[in-house]
Amino acid sequence: MSARRVGVPMTDRILEFLEQRQPGLKSQVWKIFYPMRETDPIEVSVRPGALGGSTLELQFEGMTLLVKEEAVPERGTRPERGL
Repeated sequence: MSARRVGVPMTDRILEFLEQRQPGLKSQVWKIFYPMRETDPIEVSVRPGALGGSTLELQFEGMTLLVKEEAVPERGTRPERGL
């Protein structure tokens, strides 16, 4: 059973867990997707090259984390306003 610290959001706990597993990975995370169903895995997207092309499936506090490389979408330019 894992000890939870009171007041620390789940996102922070996930980032700390990933940093412990692979130092430097925390800074490569750009998206965490929490599914609607508890049976689906939490998907963590990291920048390309952070995992060397592989995908990690980890157990975290009784939940599955699926860590995968995914390119950060480019931000579009601001749309022009109509007259």
